[in-house]
Amino acid sequence: MSNRIHGAAADEISVRATARLFPEASEIGALFFRRRWAFASAFVITLTIAATILALLPRTYTATSTLLLEPRQAEPVKINDRGFVAPADDNLIDTAVQVVRSPALTLDVVRQLGLARTREFGGKIDTAASAAERERRTAEILLAQSHVRRVGVTYLVEISVSSTDPVNAARIANALAGRYIQLDSTKKQLRNSQSARYVEGQASTLQRQAVADDAALQNYMIRNNLMSAQGATMAEQEVSELNRQIADSQAQLAEQRGKLSAAQTQIARGGGGADTGSALASETVRQLRQQEAQASARLAQLDARYGALHPDVVEARDELADVRSQLGAELTRIISGLRGDVQIAESRLGSLLASRAQAKGSLAQNSSAQVGRLELERRAEASRAIYNAYLTREKETAQVGALPNADATIASVARVPDTPSSPRYLLGALAGLAAAAIAACLTMAVAEYLEDTVATRADIETGLGAVYAGAIPTLSSATRAKAESILPQDYVTMRPMSLFTESLRNLATYLGLTMSDGTAKVLTITSALPREGKSTTSMCLARTLAIGKQRVVLVDADVRHHSTSDALLPGRNAEGLFRVLDGTIRIDEALVREDRTGLHILPTLGQRSSEDQITEDAMARLIAGLREGFDIIIIDSAPVLGVAETRMVSRLSDKTLVIARWRRTPEKAVRTTLDLLAQGGGKVGGVALSLVNIKEFASAGLTDAFGYHKKFKGYYVD
Repeated sequence: MSNRIHGAAADEISVRATARLFPEASEIGALFFRRRWAFASAFVITLTIAATILALLPRTYTATSTLLLEPRQAEPVKINDRGFVAPADDNLIDTAVQVVRSPALTLDVVRQLGLARTREFGGKIDTAASAAERERRTAEILLAQSHVRRVGVTYLVEISVSSTDPVNAARIANALAGRYIQLDSTKKQLRNSQSARYVEGQASTLQRQAVADDAALQNYMIRNNLMSAQGATMAEQEVSELNRQIADSQAQLAEQRGKLSAAQTQIARGGGGADTGSALASETVRQLRQQEAQASARLAQLDARYGALHPDVVEARDELADVRSQLGAELTRIISGLRGDVQIAESRLGSLLASRAQAKGSLAQNSSAQVGRLELERRAEASRAIYNAYLTREKETAQVGALPNADATIASVARVPDTPSSPRYLLGALAGLAAAAIAACLTMAVAEYLEDTVATRADIETGLGAVYAGAIPTLSSATRAKAESILPQDYVTMRPMSLFTESLRNLATYLGLTMSDGTAKVLTITSALPREGKSTTSMCLARTLAIGKQRVVLVDADVRHHSTSDALLPGRNAEGLFRVLDGTIRIDEALVREDRTGLHILPTLGQRSSEDQITEDAMARLIAGLREGFDIIIIDSAPVLGVAETRMVSRLSDKTLVIARWRRTPEKAVRTTLDLLAQGGGKVGGVALSLVNIKEFASAGLTDAFGYHKKFKGYYVD
């Protein structure tokens, strides 16, 4: 359901569609048509890649062997130790699956079959690697090419192996199953003898523990002086010995004190100490007494013979005095010796008393250490008791024999496969087609998403929010004749009834240039970027209108590129635009008239000096002068984004037409152009697409007039 919108372009049908949940089929078809090359390229490339991969994939064969896991039977011999408890059935199956897939079992099979030397498994490994490393990496490859699973809820386990050699696949699958049974049998033998080894090991450990506990007890007793002999500890014996020595020392001290006291008593009575026991026992005192007696007798004889003054008498008297002096000194020394003996006895007694006190302290400490000794004794006795018990158990378990029966058997051996399991060509072909379709759709979607150029009416109206003025096709798509050598501005004069010329009339109709209301109309044609087709559009539109018997003037205001002047007046040698703007010549003197169409052209040679400028006042006077002599004034202006003066020219015009090259001009550039023109006060009449391939442009949908161009083939003369 649609209706015509007021103000729509003459060559366009404006559609206001009702809201739909899904896009129309025509829109989807238009999208596929626009992106058909991207879709086809991606589809073909992806399909080719998929076919190449499928062709290059090696053929692999899969062989499967089956294990039957049997629940554990009762042990024929009951071992009274920490035996193993049979796991639950599900756990048994899961454990078996993990054992078969274990790296250790796989490595055993690799070594058993010599797989590291085969091309399939060992050929992928660096030859410089060691033998152990090659076997390990071969086991990793085998793990990746094998699969182990439980069959339903049964006790069956399937072992599948894939290989490029069918014989090798069956051989490896059977080897994995056989190796598992071998390991299970060995495990059961080890399990049956594990109790004996455990008890034996524990007995050895407990023996060392018992010896260590006895040693700890002895070391503790030695460290705490708790060693005993004849029923008494060393400390007790030491105290007893010290008591005996103290008694002897006390008796000796009493004796020495008695001797000293007797000597001191004699000296006090005047005896001089000569009658003491020590003096009487001294040989020196005895000899001195003999000398004293002899000296005294000799003195008496000499004194009686010669008298007291005789020299011999004096000499004898001195000799006697000397002997008596020596005797006194000796007696004094003996008394001092007695005192020393008393002091020595006292010191020895004091030392013995101190030693006894220290020994009594050690004896008290030994009493406290007895608690630890008793604890160590109990621990040593317990270790000996446990050791004796395990020693007995070791003799019992050593009598149990090996039980070699395995808990698994081979239910079915792997057979050599006849057909390959991979690749599956039918499935691969379907997957390739699906992948190609998905990749093509994704490529098309990405291309559509990344498309940022102006290509359809929707891009202008929805994306830019501007008015769609129409489209100018390329000659190659608008005509069936070969027009490669004909310029578009010449083609409109040669084929005034062609589709190309009709598109220009539609554009003029939309811009209101075909209606005569007695006032001149000024139209500025510009673009966002260079080489967008604005100059070609200006020339073609001006000639089309001039052929229709209207007074039309074409002003070349693109003074930097002046494509219009170069195309229409290639042999000009005089400046027209700038001389009119600076008042050097009149407008009619600068205009050049085409005889064929009656179109007037105001050409330019471009800026030759700094004085050649387009000012707003001069341009306003020029437009006012042109209004007096012409019905339509078309100004070919410079691109907006590169030249500022275009905004001024747009402001002085009645309308401005923005040309965007189809599928070439970025949408952002056109949006910026429209913003700049609006800011400068320009009146934008719409956006037109140039250089449109109408065959491709028809993919925009049936809302565009070119969507029906094939139905009007008889209406145009090409």
